[in-house]
Amino acid sequence: MRRMLNATTGAGGGQERVPDGRVPGAPVLDAIAAYDLVAPGYRALSERRRAYLDAVDTEILRRVPSGAASLMDVGAGDGRRALRIAKQAGVPRVVLVEPSDGMRGLIPAGSEVWNERMEALPDAGPEFDVVLCLWNVLGHVPGWESRVGALRNLGRVCSAGGLIFLDVLNRYNLAECGVGVVLRRVLSSHHGDVPVKWRIEGDEVNTQGYVFSANEMDKLFRDAGLRVVAREVLNYRTGRREPWSVAGNLFYVLRADDR
Repeated sequence: MRRMLNATTGAGGGQERVPDGRVPGAPVLDAIAAYDLVAPGYRALSERRRAYLDAVDTEILRRVPSGAASLMDVGAGDGRRALRIAKQAGVPRVVLVEPSDGMRGLIPAGSEVWNERMEALPDAGPEFDVVLCLWNVLGHVPGWESRVGALRNLGRVCSAGGLIFLDVLNRYNLAECGVGVVLRRVLSSHHGDVPVKWRIEGDEVNTQGYVFSANEMDKLFRDAGLRVVAREVLNYRTGRREPWSVAGNLFYVLRADDR
């Protein structure tokens, strides 16, 4: 049977020529339950996209605000990526937001960890100079209104003068998905729902996710009160910057409109 690669977070491969629709076989789990099962193999899955992940981190590091004193990573996974970025940028406080029990169990001891979903961050609390939401974490938030609310939360926890860094999988990524998949998505008015499938230690883990278009992201940001400071298109295999939006995933630098 053909291995279906993860079309939502990128762990395990990506969107490459994956059929759209429900995944047959194992039950389709809530994303958090799925990540609980994926956790033992998360490091290996991340390594498969190392060039892309490192390219995103480089884009972040060259833009971290001068004097930044705090960083929040929303959907932090095992936390190591955010901790590495903070260390290289000289940011002393790091808060890792991760709702999966399995993933939290991988976070290095002594880290500050919040057990929260992106769409349910506390209304009151500290603000952060750097806010991360990486590797299509937004694609695990179901529904337009919930995504807008989750993005508003990122703006709310971002300090005045702070920046939000976010990347999503591009559903019209010709380089990764192939012409056939992209053409079917265009002709069928595909709305971005995709099956996600991992094989971890011989077991099959299925969930649902969402991949985005550039126009859709612009509308989400407007509804959430976020302003795009910069956008880059990064090749999902090499991490190389691309001139066309159909050639890679979408990386954004954002500010809240009221900051």
